[in-house]
Amino acid sequence: MKKKNTNIPSLSSVQSQAINIDTSNAITNEEIQKKVFDAISNLELQKGIDKWMKESKKENIVSIRDLKILKTMICEYLDTFIIFGYNTDGERIILQNFKNSRDRDAIMEFLKTIFIKQQNENFLDD
Repeated sequence: MKKKNTNIPSLSSVQSQAINIDTSNAITNEEIQKKVFDAISNLELQKGIDKWMKESKKENIVSIRDLKILKTMICEYLDTFIIFGYNTDGERIILQNFKNSRDRDAIMEFLKTIFIKQQNENFLDD
């Protein structure tokens, strides 16, 4: 452990005293530069993540709004329906509208018929 005696001139009328400064724990310029660089990098990364989160949230709000509009438009013409598909981001979408459990059962039976027919005849592959 190095100790360094430093005389600091005082502006007071009291006589100056020697002060011991411990230089063994001093931070090097490289360490300071690394800490500053890391702090800046973390700040830029956080800004990028925040920007992405805001844009993603806006896109989700718009997608949900568009799907609600689509569902409302379809409801004008069909009482019971189910739509399977994918949005522009490749995520699965299922829109459905059932007024009661009877309508739900009817659409599920219809889907069963479609799936069985597809398995036997491959009519959707054309």
